[in-house]
Amino acid sequence: MITSAQYDAHRLARELATELRGTVGSDTRSRALYAADASNYRAVPDLVVVPADAEDLATAVTLVAAAGAPVTMRGGGTSMAGNAIGGVVIDASRHVNRILAIDAEARTAVVEPGVVLTDLLAAALPQGLTFGADPSSASRATLGGMIANN
Repeated sequence: MITSAQYDAHRLARELATELRGTVGSDTRSRALYAADASNYRAVPDLVVVPADAEDLATAVTLVAAAGAPVTMRGGGTSMAGNAIGGVVIDASRHVNRILAIDAEARTAVVEPGVVLTDLLAAALPQGLTFGADPSSASRATLGGMIANN
């Protein structure tokens, strides 16, 4: 596992803040807010990124990967196993959360990673569709967080 000692978190924070329209949190408060999920585990992240849109998200992931930093995609923080904490936390739930298309004939949906599961279920239901996952946290869990962390 890569630790913050193996990459320059301060330099990465400056680079992200320069390149992104969203927010980059390296302060104690921002990091503390994302140090826990629904589990008993605690891991203070090195940085917190809240991308403004899908392009910002792609840029953030590219820059974080280039720096050699671990990425933790996070939505509602509903993981019961500590999967949504640590590294560089990227929270798509605030701004990258749209349902882009539902195709009843193909039985597919195109969504951004911050879409909450119950929102997708509500949009798909009139077309006779559902999504297979059924976590108890469905009203808070995001698709991106579910896929990234489970």
